Amino acid sequence: MAFNVRKHLITVRGGRHYLPVAARLAWFRDEHPDWSIETHMLHMDLEQGIAVFQAVVKDVAGRVIASATKMETRTDFPDFLEKAETGAIGRALAMCGYGTQFAPELSEGSVDGEDIAFADSPLPLGGDQPDPETLVCELCGQRLTRSQYTLSMNKFQRALCPRCQRQVQSASSN
Repeated sequence: MAFNVRKHLITVRGGRHYLPVAARLAWFRDEHPDWSIETHMLHMDLEQGIAVFQAVVKDVAGRVIASATKMETRTDFPDFLEKAETGAIGRALAMCGYGTQFAPELSEGSVDGEDIAFADSPLPLGGDQPDPETLVCELCGQRLTRSQYTLSMNKFQRALCPRCQRQVQSASSN
């Protein structure tokens, strides 16, 4: 059975959907139980309360699929060490396509108030097509055809059904 992304989404500040790292990790493990995620502490200064971690995703052959870093501070989180490691894992998984469209940490800015992410949807490795279970509208959960999904991703940088596309378009023109 395909991983149900919608079941794990939470709503964060600004009404945006977010896929928590724990859900990204469960999705990843479901699809690739034989792959690995290695974490490495790159920097830690307990006196200043700073930690930087790197996470590396590797396939079964040990080939690096993605790598990401995350820095956290004690002033932001008392458990900054754990937050930095978890954040690095989440970013690496998002770079592999796990929850990318729900990962605000990958935003490159905004256009007309909409965040733009450098990668906009999960893309299976090996040239396979996205699982039809993942082709759903981010706003209402309606299933999308592949052509609706592709059009929406190209035009809105997120998966929207035709009705929600019209709503987003009319809201942005007001």
